[in-house]
Amino acid sequence: MIASMTAFARYEQPEDFGTLVWELRSVNQRFLEPSFRLPEIARASEHLLRDKLRKDLARGKVECALRFDKLDAQSGHVHINQSLLKELLAANQQIAHLLPEVAAEQASTFLQWPGVIES
Repeated sequence: MIASMTAFARYEQPEDFGTLVWELRSVNQRFLEPSFRLPEIARASEHLLRDKLRKDLARGKVECALRFDKLDAQSGHVHINQSLLKELLAANQQIAHLLPEVAAEQASTFLQWPGVIES
């Protein structure tokens, strides 16, 4: 009997603060090749997830994505991580000094950097 390694799974976990959504996709591949797309807050756990996956699987290309959908009531306050923003601005000034021909970045570019805007 031939067993296929091609699969898709989706799991949603509703909570008081919002909904966590896991999506897993796998295709046949000779070696194990896991990849993760995680929210910034969960990135520190990637190595634990990778180890868990290696315990249960020996091969295949596995894409794992975790998404967090906040409840609308919780999305009212926005906070700017000022220390990170200051570090980015300082780095930008150093680059501008070293490479004067490169255009300076606009403030909106820094707001797109992961971790600058927190809620």
